[in-house]
Amino acid sequence: MLLCNIDQAAALLRQAEDILIVTHIRPDGDAAGSGCALCLGLRAMGKRAFLAENPPSMGRYEKYMTPYFAPAGFVPGFIAAVDTPGPGQYPPGWEHLAERTDLAIDHHGTNSGYAKATLLEGDSAAAGELVCLVLEKLGVSLSPAMAEALYVALATDTNGFRTADTTARTLYIASRLYGRGFDTAALMRALFETKTAARLRLEAFLFGSMRFPRQDICVMTLPLDAIRRCGAGEDDMDKISLLTMTPEGVRYGLFLREMEDGTWKLSLRTDGSVNAGDILRTVGGGGHGGAAGAVLPGRPEALEETVLAALTAAI
Repeated sequence: MLLCNIDQAAALLRQAEDILIVTHIRPDGDAAGSGCALCLGLRAMGKRAFLAENPPSMGRYEKYMTPYFAPAGFVPGFIAAVDTPGPGQYPPGWEHLAERTDLAIDHHGTNSGYAKATLLEGDSAAAGELVCLVLEKLGVSLSPAMAEALYVALATDTNGFRTADTTARTLYIASRLYGRGFDTAALMRALFETKTAARLRLEAFLFGSMRFPRQDICVMTLPLDAIRRCGAGEDDMDKISLLTMTPEGVRYGLFLREMEDGTWKLSLRTDGSVNAGDILRTVGGGGHGGAAGAVLPGRPEALEETVLAALTAAI
């Protein structure tokens, strides 16, 4: 892996033309916001820049991505990936570009080093932090749209600036974005407080069926038929795995959700005392110290047993 710093990443982008920005599959707020802000910042410099088409997992993030998708026939001269730890996270149809990626901007400690150059800070709370610093180094004046996108990136990946990896730098950057032409309070309400009736039914189901293998571990399982009974859509799944950390005394939460194809999406949350990314890497997943994920085939009981065995061994 060829690591670079903020200055070097900015220099690469300053020289680049016809830039395609890739975000990880099923983009969340950090991927969508970081990709959007970088795209708009490069355009402000007079460059042609687009996002690789990759519909976000939540409809609330569409405004930060869909308008900037590359047109048919666009041939990139430079490929940048944001918040994307490895080729396996490239969206469908773009996997062939992984080995051609010129620059990755990432904060996943599990980054595989696939890009020609990588700006990697595993202790950053969000990729949006790094994108903001790169744009600053490029001399880009943040527009309201850029500032809002970056605020979404920071706020969503820190669960409202409450995760263990939220640092003084995270809050300082957020303070510089705050109120720059967008309604911050309304944005935070939309991201964290407003819930559909279907989401509330999901939460009622999950709290009614939660289990505690140990006093400090909470497990929640969400089968597909429960999702359908609740009438829930993808937007209703945003940050739902955080519910496992709600009960008093819980330090580790495991969430298993059945997908449409019969696989299971696993989310592991911790209080930071053990590295969730390292634990799920043992089953082919990855992520951050406090939160990690994986998508696996198999029976939920067996998957739960495997992950809990790795977790309890690390505690």
